[in-house]
Amino acid sequence: MPTEQLNYWFPLLTDNSPFLFAVLDQDHNYLVVNNRYCEVSGLRRDELIGRNDKEILGQAYYNSLRPYYERAFSGESVEGEVVLDDNRHDTSMHFSLSPLRNRSDDIQHIVLHSADTSERQVLVNTIEELENQLYQLNELISDGICIVESNTVINANAAAATLLGFESSKELLGEDLGRLLIDSHSQRILGEQLHQQPKSGPRKCHTSPRCCSERPLLVSTSEITLLGSRATIVMLKDASEHVVQQGQIEHLVHTDPLTGLYNRHGFSRRLEQLIANETPLVMLYLDIDNFKNINDSLGHHIGDRVLQEISQRLRRLLPENAILGHLGGDEFGVLIPDPEHDRTGDLISEQIIALVNQPFDLHHFSKHLACSIGMVTSPGNGNDARILLQNADTAMYEAKNRGRNRLVKFSEAMNKEARMRLWLEIELQKALQNNKLEVWYQPKVNARDFAINGAEALVRWKHPVEGYISPAQFIPVAERSGLIEQVGRVVMREVFTTVRRWKQQGIFPGRVAINLSPQQFGNPNLISFVEKLQKSIGVNANDITFELTESAVMSDGEHTIQMLNGIKKLGFALSIDDFGTGYSSLSYLARFPLDELKIDRAFINDIDSVPKQVTLIENIINLGKALNMSIVAEGVETHQQATLLSNLNCDYIQGFHFYRPLPKNELEAILVKNSRRKD
Repeated sequence: MPTEQLNYWFPLLTDNSPFLFAVLDQDHNYLVVNNRYCEVSGLRRDELIGRNDKEILGQAYYNSLRPYYERAFSGESVEGEVVLDDNRHDTSMHFSLSPLRNRSDDIQHIVLHSADTSERQVLVNTIEELENQLYQLNELISDGICIVESNTVINANAAAATLLGFESSKELLGEDLGRLLIDSHSQRILGEQLHQQPKSGPRKCHTSPRCCSERPLLVSTSEITLLGSRATIVMLKDASEHVVQQGQIEHLVHTDPLTGLYNRHGFSRRLEQLIANETPLVMLYLDIDNFKNINDSLGHHIGDRVLQEISQRLRRLLPENAILGHLGGDEFGVLIPDPEHDRTGDLISEQIIALVNQPFDLHHFSKHLACSIGMVTSPGNGNDARILLQNADTAMYEAKNRGRNRLVKFSEAMNKEARMRLWLEIELQKALQNNKLEVWYQPKVNARDFAINGAEALVRWKHPVEGYISPAQFIPVAERSGLIEQVGRVVMREVFTTVRRWKQQGIFPGRVAINLSPQQFGNPNLISFVEKLQKSIGVNANDITFELTESAVMSDGEHTIQMLNGIKKLGFALSIDDFGTGYSSLSYLARFPLDELKIDRAFINDIDSVPKQVTLIENIINLGKALNMSIVAEGVETHQQATLLSNLNCDYIQGFHFYRPLPKNELEAILVKNSRRKD
């Protein structure tokens, strides 16, 4: 990235952070730093450029990080923690380093992010209070607690002494705890096995003859570090009174009450256990596509029924060793330990997608659903539960971006794409706040005389640094982030205002088409917004067409009919965009109050090379006309295509052969010029 761009966005993204961010050159000098460096050093940003850690943060800090700098310049992405224990520092620093490659793939700079992770001083001030609280808690708890080092009890509470048959906790000190317990399964003294916690949970034991009385116990262990040495906390429970209650509590804490599956906490805990045991696994992260429409249109009680049905279907489908969780909302997680082969995740994902695609019986009608799945593996895609879940979530959203109802496997490149999407989202929010979006217009022409007769409104975004950003990049980000409705309202307001002025001047024939996203169309408040905007601006509804995709109008039959009728009642025309690429059913053309049909460019592209395509286009045109719809062909790029469409009785043509999308002022100049010719 050019230095001037780096100097622009680096402070913008990092100056409000409490952490240190810097870009270093090959001599480990600062190329650019964030405001935190200025606060730490007391120097201005320009005074810091060209300096290094030795001058600003001290030799010890630099010596600790220098080996990691060198690794980053060799191409590694490094993350770690260092402890600084010199006269200047008494803290620990967590850091991450990433190489920056130029267009020649050389590494000339690295990015540093570091944060003070120490709370040592706070801990020192509160340690006595915490020790007192822990002592009281230890004595009040009904379970026996022992701290064991090299099998010797070095601390115990009163409950442990009682359970093991000793009169006081002091009598337990120095005892070999492993010789006081017998494994109920093997009937042998635990001894050194005391520290080996079984995978199935607490170990069933009973007290040995060395204790004053025999008592069944449940024994759990947990490793700790005590004053730099390894020790073990041993918890003893009275198995004769054992608490069915404990199992109930565990069940409530880790289970989702709606579906009976693991909740996010319980699912994460099982994932952590598998990782700790170094068990190879595949994890699938599922999201039900467009599930919000069910809750909004049919009610949450119907949505809950769908989630329960999905849970039951997944239970029946998955292998016995699979672990299934409802992670919240419409998201599910699947863990497959010890997969049989490399294709296990792919095959199960295909089965899940087919299962979710089967119709659901909802409130007197049947509905088809789809799901997007992200897949990760361990080892390979992360070394702890949090990172694995995050990476699986990233892959799932990538599946949505690629068209939904599919599986996508995680790759490191997705993290870079996710960071780019976050940057685009932040910048798009600024553009909306500062009114920086533009509306361009692509004229469509009459197929008889090729004169302008209408246009399609298209949103454009010129970033102050990056220049024009493709709609293919920022529209998906707007849809995913929920900004698409704001974008749609900006476009609608601009088009209404412009069309009213052009019509008053008498320079614009035909209608202007505005694209409605599925999110806009799915919002019941759309009708009232359009009505209020029309009245406030004074545009004639006959001069506007709203365009929708086939997938948008087919997602929910009842809601679709209500919305389409509401738009028609206001006097606006309705068009189906990209016809022929969505649903194969044509019944909606007759059921819905549509005025216009746009033939997708995919048909036009092949018109010269695929002879049957001409027959198909002719049939689409005849079908539309039989239903009293006007026909628009888009993507026309040659005179031969335009002539053929004209001969097939197409009504309107849109494409680069006639006009590319134009800024408002350029189209206005053409319209004024054409108007003068007519005069």
